Amino acid sequence: MQSEQVYWVFTVTVDQMDKFTPLIPKLVAATEKEPGALQFEFNIGDDQKTVDIFERYSDSKAALFHQTESFAPLSKEFFAVAKLTRWVIYGTPSDEFKKANADLHPIYMTRFDGFVR
Repeated sequence: MQSEQVYWVFTVTVDQMDKFTPLIPKLVAATEKEPGALQFEFNIGDDQKTVDIFERYSDSKAALFHQTESFAPLSKEFFAVAKLTRWVIYGTPSDEFKKANADLHPIYMTRFDGFVR
């Protein structure tokens, strides 16, 4: 049985951490209210500029909801201080999800072995 979950690592470079860090609690609070959001974590590298955001959603519909309802209101402010360097997506994203995100040029990885619990 294949899971419908969609999950990713969204990597950004942040040169103005003092302007970026106040956005994090706002994003976490909004995302935590979403019923389809399963995991939402910010991780910072030793350089204190590279940030990986690990996100997991129950399905593509939940992921799209997050993007349009929770992230969109803060996206301009977010991208003013964070530069997307890599976005790797796993799971089973729908064609609608792929079309909605084509401009960001994500890398889609397809599972060829393993399991999900």
